[in-house]
Amino acid sequence: MRLDVVLDEMTRGGVDAMVLGREANARTVADTRRLWLAGTRAFAPACVVVRDRAAVHVLANSDDAVPEGFPADRLYGITWNPEKLLAALAAIPGLSQAGRVAVDGMTPMMHTLLSAVVAGVELVDAAPLFAALWAVPDAERVDGVRAAADVARAGLAAMAGAVRPGVHPHTLRGICAEVLASFGVTTPAFEAVVAPLDTNVSKWLSPERILAAHEPVVMRTGALRDGWEASVSRTYRLAGDSVTEQPPPEQWHSILARCHAGSTAGDLRARGAVVYGVGRGLESWDDDFTLVAGTTCSLEVSCPGVVHQDVVLIGAQSAEVLTC
Repeated sequence: MRLDVVLDEMTRGGVDAMVLGREANARTVADTRRLWLAGTRAFAPACVVVRDRAAVHVLANSDDAVPEGFPADRLYGITWNPEKLLAALAAIPGLSQAGRVAVDGMTPMMHTLLSAVVAGVELVDAAPLFAALWAVPDAERVDGVRAAADVARAGLAAMAGAVRPGVHPHTLRGICAEVLASFGVTTPAFEAVVAPLDTNVSKWLSPERILAAHEPVVMRTGALRDGWEASVSRTYRLAGDSVTEQPPPEQWHSILARCHAGSTAGDLRARGAVVYGVGRGLESWDDDFTLVAGTTCSLEVSCPGVVHQDVVLIGAQSAEVLTC
């Protein structure tokens, strides 16, 4: 179903092919199960979709990375050699004839390689194609994000139970990683964040600084469980051996009340929220993106000294907080 939605959007936008580098997008289209690498990395053509053939091609050395029954001739091998990569792309049926290609990122080298494969290619942004997909309710997505939220919440709770004045952030990150691993999650969405805040201007300070008493500390965890993402952030104040979780900013509840079908991402941002979709990774929502029941998103509100972020499930009239 996901591929059908993407193919329909490609037809509507006159896009002949997609070359995707974001692992989240590749997983969405092809249901791949490759090792997810956290952090910034160079663009690589991890997945290619050719519209007129309704064909998906995946960068993988083994069929273990794709669903059972995936055609073996649609796998192309991982290589550090640009010439071999160029040859692999050129061998994909229909790609060299594409006039309009959507991409979700690009480096100068990849632009050169793709231009060599597709003469006179017009490159466009793939994000609008995925926006339609993000707006489709998906029970698998809800279950996956909910399970990832359980892991992220457990990691944060473990850090909150160990935080105290004088502790080093590295210690708390290790505790979080251990808890995530107990769920079988060895790849976080990002490295756990432990950082003091300047009480007056919400300025993030060095996460390497030893935590001091009577200061607000933001802790943030994120988990990738079976390819689905969820994250959570809370602010704590340290006082001796006691730790107090700070309540969310005053506007949090009014903004959360606006998280329902029919609202737009712009509505929430205008009220001071940081909002984006979550599922197979981060989904960048434009201001005019309309929330529908069954979508999941990250909602964050901050004010001087407090940062509060949850993953929520949008409903017809209200939202369910998955990370509370």
